[in-house]
Amino acid sequence: MELLELILLLLICVVVSSALDQMISRVSLPLIQIAVGFTIALVIPHLANVYIDSEVFMMLFIAPLLFREAKESDRVQLWKNKTSVLSMAIALVIASVLIAGFALHWIIPSIPLAAAFACAAALGPTDAAAVSALGSTISLNKRQSTLLSGEALINDASGVVSFEFAIAAAVTGAFSLTEAIGSFAVLFFGGIAVGLVLGFVLKRGMLFLRRRGYVNTTMHVIYEVLSPFLLFLVAEELHVSGILAVVAAGLLMQEHHGNIVPAETAQREMVSNSFWEVIIFLINGVIFVMLGMQLPKVLHPEMMGGIRIPIVFAAMFAVTALIIIVRWFWLIGMGLRYKDPDTGVRGIKEPGRTVKEALVTTIAGPKGAVTLSIIMTIPLTMRDGSGFPQRDLIIFLTSGVILLTLLVADILLPVLSPKIVDESKERKLKLARIRVLEGVISEIRQTLDEYAESDYAPAARLALMRYRRRLMHERLSMDACAEMVEEMAQEITKVQQARADEIQKKSYDIPVAERAPFYALLREIRASLGYFGGMEDTGAKFESRKGRIFLKFARLKKRDYSDDQVARTYYDTCLFAIELEHAAIDYLKKVKEEEPARAEVADILLEEHEASLQSLWGRIHYGQEYSADAEAKERELCGFLYRDGAEGPMRLIGDVNTPLPEGIRNVTGEQFVKALQYADEVDATVLEMELNQIRRMRFDGELTETEARALREEVYLMQTSFFGH
Repeated sequence: MELLELILLLLICVVVSSALDQMISRVSLPLIQIAVGFTIALVIPHLANVYIDSEVFMMLFIAPLLFREAKESDRVQLWKNKTSVLSMAIALVIASVLIAGFALHWIIPSIPLAAAFACAAALGPTDAAAVSALGSTISLNKRQSTLLSGEALINDASGVVSFEFAIAAAVTGAFSLTEAIGSFAVLFFGGIAVGLVLGFVLKRGMLFLRRRGYVNTTMHVIYEVLSPFLLFLVAEELHVSGILAVVAAGLLMQEHHGNIVPAETAQREMVSNSFWEVIIFLINGVIFVMLGMQLPKVLHPEMMGGIRIPIVFAAMFAVTALIIIVRWFWLIGMGLRYKDPDTGVRGIKEPGRTVKEALVTTIAGPKGAVTLSIIMTIPLTMRDGSGFPQRDLIIFLTSGVILLTLLVADILLPVLSPKIVDESKERKLKLARIRVLEGVISEIRQTLDEYAESDYAPAARLALMRYRRRLMHERLSMDACAEMVEEMAQEITKVQQARADEIQKKSYDIPVAERAPFYALLREIRASLGYFGGMEDTGAKFESRKGRIFLKFARLKKRDYSDDQVARTYYDTCLFAIELEHAAIDYLKKVKEEEPARAEVADILLEEHEASLQSLWGRIHYGQEYSADAEAKERELCGFLYRDGAEGPMRLIGDVNTPLPEGIRNVTGEQFVKALQYADEVDATVLEMELNQIRRMRFDGELTETEARALREEVYLMQTSFFGH
């Protein structure tokens, strides 16, 4: 039961940390997850001590991580940089294990040398995923990215193999160099061989099933996700390295397609990538949360194996410093010998740049999920049944080194290698998006003008308002006018609410219970017009507590109205919404006349409210026998509606049992049915309109190819989401 509680708690922590990551942009996600885990361990300490079997931990966490990394790696770039990658992934790991292991044993002699080597071996793998969380704030060149990804792929395996040897020596108390070399060869090359054979079998098996039509997208994803677990288990049963088997199979099972692939292949790849993104995100998140849960153990001296806390922290900082220094000097040596294929210049001729790039690459290789996964597999007991020496201390030290390397990366990388953001490109893309949306909106409006009475009109009006909402979002994201637009929108909200309050005061003779359904519907109508962020509630409020209670019930429970009653409610509420739009339009016209500095923003919002007004009148006029263009007819339809300070009764909301005005047909239900019936068809059409608008603007030279490609990709994503329902 404790294990189930731990799993649920870990998943909740991952979700919470993801939400916090959106609020705290400067701190990388792994650090936030560690902080959340630390907090949970303080609040619920007993869950931090739940033990997970080492083999299960290795299979559940490391195998899928490495398999996905291998499948996504660039084999061409890895081969071009094979010498450097192997140097970092194998030779550097061995050097770090020896130096850090001896240092740890020297500082804390109670940690056996073999156990110290195991700790250092677990610290061999780097975590490129941790650095990717800083992707928006740092910049790495192509060689740095290739080295880091290649190193992260292979040093995981070398670190695990080194760790397994060190643990075996610590548990048995015996170590033979000859036997170690022989066992290493069997584990290393045997793991690769098993991985290649099984990878070939799995790949050919999938192709066989696919050619005979036995595989759909769901089965493909399940097959792929189960592969690393199967590979790991079989390799371990054959007494070779399961980790290397997973890596080798992942590299072999890569699939390469051309730019244009069949729709089935595209869908399969899209679903597979999305599924793996979620799985990898959860695995990394769970591991970092678990890392944070290990840190509070320092508050319990008994967990430190009798070692004083200052010595523990000294060891932690010393091991961290040694790992960073050894890695830095190793990379400097590699960089001085490296010859740039583009310029032909060796690094030794530009020592300043070489040293700086080496420092960036050094810091960009923090320890992370794989390291914690490995160290958590330390056995609880020795061969004779006694406890593993200083197990908790080793886990704590490793967790501390992971945290320190992440902190160093989080603090120094944005300073040493800041990401150069071309704000002008971002601004140009936003402006291009605004122009495209304006073009689509214009085309939809023209279509509505021509086919106002068609079956597609109700759905088209809703599509139009969604595009207007997108346009407003884009305009609000522009720094130049966002603040002014938002300020004026708030002013309009106050004007509309004041108008609604004025009307409400003249309607006190109508019982609250009868008015509540109208206000509930008003909120829905305003939301359909594109109002958001609380503005949809404007006018749909009661001043009294009794009214607010009735309004909540009206929103939760729909009344059993007849078609005629629904039509009357909808008709009156549309008139109410129309009056609020007129209030906004009158205010904006006044601003244009009296405040030239804000005239441009007022004009933008005026266009929005006039479009909303047109949409509302379109809903009332739809299916009627008179012309919808005459302002006189609009006045005639709502002759009881008074504006411009006129005195008299303001009966915008009446009795639901009152028949519709003479000449008005009840087509409300018909509108709703048609809006739902043709919604998908209209939405697909307007997305095609957007693509055509992008093509037209690109042909006319209004968009660059880069801008057009980015905008097309956005539409393709929307189409994928739409057709995937």
